[in-house]
Amino acid sequence: MTENGIGAEEPSEGTASSLLGQVLRIADAEQRIAAFHEVTGRPVVNLAIADNVLPYPSLKSHVLDKARVEMDDVRYKSPPYGLKDLRKHVTDLLHETFSPRIDADSDVCATAGVSGALESLAFALLHTGALEPGDGVMVPVPCWQGFRWCFEQRPGLRLVPVAPKIEFELTLQDVKDAYDREPRPPKLLVLTNPQNPLGVNFSRQLLNDICTWAMTKPDLHLVTDEIYAHSQIEGADPPFTTVLSLDLYEAHTDRIHLVWGLGKDFGLSGFRVGFLISKSKAVQDAVKGGGGRSPMAWFGPLDSLKNAYIRLLFPDGSQKPEWYPRALMQEYKKLLTQAHRQIAKELETQEIPYYGEGEPGRNPAQFFLLDLRPYLQRVPPAGSIAFPNLFPEIDDAEARLAAWIAGEANVQILPGQTQMCPQPGYFRLCYTAYPPDQVCEAVRAIRAALNKLPHTA
Repeated sequence: MTENGIGAEEPSEGTASSLLGQVLRIADAEQRIAAFHEVTGRPVVNLAIADNVLPYPSLKSHVLDKARVEMDDVRYKSPPYGLKDLRKHVTDLLHETFSPRIDADSDVCATAGVSGALESLAFALLHTGALEPGDGVMVPVPCWQGFRWCFEQRPGLRLVPVAPKIEFELTLQDVKDAYDREPRPPKLLVLTNPQNPLGVNFSRQLLNDICTWAMTKPDLHLVTDEIYAHSQIEGADPPFTTVLSLDLYEAHTDRIHLVWGLGKDFGLSGFRVGFLISKSKAVQDAVKGGGGRSPMAWFGPLDSLKNAYIRLLFPDGSQKPEWYPRALMQEYKKLLTQAHRQIAKELETQEIPYYGEGEPGRNPAQFFLLDLRPYLQRVPPAGSIAFPNLFPEIDDAEARLAAWIAGEANVQILPGQTQMCPQPGYFRLCYTAYPPDQVCEAVRAIRAALNKLPHTA
């Protein structure tokens, strides 16, 4: 059996449909793609997955090759929200990125991934009475598909999409309109900055306007998912602005929360380390335990083996310029900039349009959102495409175009409607999932596949 619970043997013709059925039961589109290729063994360049290989060489030599797990590391001794010294060392970097006023002991809780941090926050707000089951969670769309499970599956909240009137150009009025349309006022607003799948930063003005309005609603909490905070190319426009840098933050620390983790900036997406940063005593008491209750972090803990590895990743010595996490993020910025420029040039050479094309610095955070709408009407019927439809829940033409590209180019890109894109035809390409030369080769393969499409479906 594979880690997805599906047999890894080469499927016979008689079992292929059964295996596909099992794959299609996987809710998350990115995991579904990975599972399909795992069970079939079909070679593919998977640019649908939000992964980051750019820091790998450095991580291998500085951390992984030196890793040594001691017997003490496997004992049942560390708190589920992370050892104090570990949180302190990570906070040394967060001071530079987000705010020097973050207190490692009182404000930071480690969890098993950012999704765990989001769910822990939801449960904490439910526990404190700030939220009730069925309350709305406003999320600008398109967005990361995992928000639905973080807030709906166990906490019992309800996702409220905020769709911009002008495609992909979110405004304060869009947020206000979504709030006003709800018969029961939403209690939580979630912003992703930089954005996924657009890969753009919020402008400081827009972020400030939205947060200022949100704080006029006394029952509304705000959480910013800033997991891509360090994924910033040189000359990013607009530059990254953290919510913790806004003037209004100090007056509303009980209702403004932030999540960040190691999965994207540090290329450790399978490592599952996230952090909830909140100055709300009620939230921290709920997450870390208090009043005779076990900590919410208990159900998504930072285990002792992760503590052992993070000690290598975040060593003592943050006062030194060559401190490894700082040096790695500086190196990563250069690598990301080079990759961005190389893949953007290849997309333009292959005449594959993307959101932000022609605007240097517009897509700093690991993604290009390709605009393939002109090809939707040229996709052959499903029966003539030699690749299964892995996305039966979205627009049929978009799903068939994804299947066509996967079958003809051996490249997977993520259909936009899996991330609640307002109309079909957009596809997210993660340009950090493979080395730049390999991504460029995949872009050329996508163009070749598009060229094979008939001019009439």
